[in-house]
Amino acid sequence: MKKILAAIIALIITTAFVTGLAASYVGNANSKKFHYSDCSFVDKMNPANRVNFNTRDEAVNAGYVPCKRCKP
Repeated sequence: MKKILAAIIALIITTAFVTGLAASYVGNANSKKFHYSDCSFVDKMNPANRVNFNTRDEAVNAGYVPCKRCKP
């Protein structure tokens, strides 16, 4: 049973990364700044304002500017 549960969890995590649910960059719709997903500003951000980006170019092309703290 533990092996099955471990396999299911691994599949969910892998699927999240492949489909972009675990975005590499997170933008703030209000400030139009984007951050690495582990930047401390992301934790302080209102979840309603979060915009996920898979690549840096995607964020820049959407008009977002890089965070001055984490420098993505």
